[in-house]
Amino acid sequence: MKKHMVRGNMALCAAVGLSFIAPLAHAHVLPVAPKMRPKVIILTAFPPEWHAWTEQKSFDHRVAHVPGLMTPLICDSQGVCVTETGEGEINAAVTVASLVKDVALDVRKTIFIRSGIAGGVQAESSALGSVYINSWVISWAFGHHYLNDRKQLAWLPPGCADYAAPGHCGAYTRNLYENLAYKINPALLSMAVKASANVQLEDSPEARKLDKLFGVSTSPKVMVGATITGDDFWIGKEEQTIAERIVRLYTHGEAQYTNTAMEDLGDVAALSRFGLADHYLSIRGISDVDLPPPGKTEEEIWKTGDLYAGALAERNAVIVTKAVIAHLLRAPA
Repeated sequence: MKKHMVRGNMALCAAVGLSFIAPLAHAHVLPVAPKMRPKVIILTAFPPEWHAWTEQKSFDHRVAHVPGLMTPLICDSQGVCVTETGEGEINAAVTVASLVKDVALDVRKTIFIRSGIAGGVQAESSALGSVYINSWVISWAFGHHYLNDRKQLAWLPPGCADYAAPGHCGAYTRNLYENLAYKINPALLSMAVKASANVQLEDSPEARKLDKLFGVSTSPKVMVGATITGDDFWIGKEEQTIAERIVRLYTHGEAQYTNTAMEDLGDVAALSRFGLADHYLSIRGISDVDLPPPGKTEEEIWKTGDLYAGALAERNAVIVTKAVIAHLLRAPA
C-alpha cells in the first residue's frame, strides 16, 4: 500500500509538472530591446548650461529616463546626448555612475564631454569668454587648508604615503582611487585642440569692459589649461596662489592652473572606476576672474556680487564643444 501510494504520488507530480512545462514549449520569447549606444554625452551642471543645448529641438529625437539622473538623457539622431548633472563633484559623480551602470545604455565607446563655464585667472592672454580645453583635472579639496601663524590662508598637501601607490610617494596620479589628479587622454585632447583650431568665438561689449578693468586681453581664444575642482566658491589672490601650487605639485610642473569649476573631478573619478577615464574631455568657458578688480576687496565683491560674463562664456563653450563633436562624428567608428 505504501509503495503504491508513492508511485501514485510520483505519477501525479509528473502529470502536474508536465502541465506547467507544456505551455512553455509554445511560448514566444520576447525580443530584448537594443541598448542605446551614445557616441557623445554632454554633461551640463545647471539650468543655463542645460538650456544652451536643450533649446535645440534636434535633441527631441530620443529621450531616456535614467534612474539616478536629475533630468532625462535627451539625444539627437546622430547619437549625441545631453543631460544636467547638478552642481558639484558629488552630483556629477552620481550622474556619471548612473549613466555607466544603466542597463539600457552601452557607453563603452561613448565620449563624455563636460561643457560649461568656469572661473579664470587674471592673465593677459585669458580674456573673458575664452575657452579652455583642459589637459588635467585636479582636486582642490584634498590636503590641508588652514590659517598660518600670520593669519594668512595656507595649504599643505596630503601625506603622499597615504595618497600615492606604494613605492611612488609623491606620484599622486598613480593611485586613482584617491581622486587627486587625472591627466586627460593625450590623443583625445590633441583631437579636440585640432578640431577647434579655426572656430570663431563670440565677444560682447560687457565682457570687453571687464577685460579692460582686469587688464587682460579683449580677444577670447581657445587654449589648453588645467582645471581645479572644488565645491566652495572662492575669490582672492591667496586662494589663486594655492591653486597654482596644487596644480604644479600634482602634475609635477607639467600643467598650469587656468580655470576652476565644480564638477569635473566627479565626472572623471566616476569614469575611472569603470575604466573609462580616457573617454573624457573638459571644455570650459571663462565667465569671471577669481580675483577682485583693482581697488576692490574680496569682501566687497561678495557683498555686491561677482563681475560676470556667464552668457558669453557658455555660448563659447558650446561653440567649441560643437566643433569637437563634429570631428568625432566624422571619425571612423
